[in-house]
Amino acid sequence: MIKLQRNNKCPCGSGKKYKKCCLLDPWQRKNFSRAANLSNTWEEMAEILATPIPVYRLKITLKEMWCVSIKEEVSRTCEIAGDDSLFNLHLLIQKMFGWDNDHLYSFYLGKGEGWEDQYSGDPAGGSINYTWGILAQSAYKTQIRDIGLIEKLKFRYLFDFGDNLEHDILVEKIRTKTDDDQLPRQISQIGEAPKQYGEC
Repeated sequence: MIKLQRNNKCPCGSGKKYKKCCLLDPWQRKNFSRAANLSNTWEEMAEILATPIPVYRLKITLKEMWCVSIKEEVSRTCEIAGDDSLFNLHLLIQKMFGWDNDHLYSFYLGKGEGWEDQYSGDPAGGSINYTWGILAQSAYKTQIRDIGLIEKLKFRYLFDFGDNLEHDILVEKIRTKTDDDQLPRQISQIGEAPKQYGEC
């Protein structure tokens, strides 16, 4: 990890000191902080900063829900930029399915039973340290491009640990972000989402 100091030359290449340049820009400050945390040398940091931002096409399918039988496909397909956080993806899923964003949630990237490598959060963008007794990383602080997604990979999204709204997420396509992109955005939908609080 590199320590980016106020008096270092700004990573943007302007030749100015960081404190007189991009430190004043919240987005650039966040971008440089991420690159510094992922780097061991200034060369590595420059390479990370030069890497184009990916866009992920994701198909999210509702698989299980307490007290509801999912007999036909209920899915939403979207595109989201890699510099968005997993919390932003959570909010997009909430909007596309019409959920109320009133419970904790987790993304699971595990390759075993699929419940490992966990990123979690609360509805307001806060972090939670454990779910089901398993250490969780912050969904709010984690950018999508930093979790190692590749095309055809599947991972899980669980919303509401009581009613267990379980979703599969398939990475359909990865491309490079362009200046014309309006993201995040829903591309398509299949089926009507059931009521979040149905009768049992």
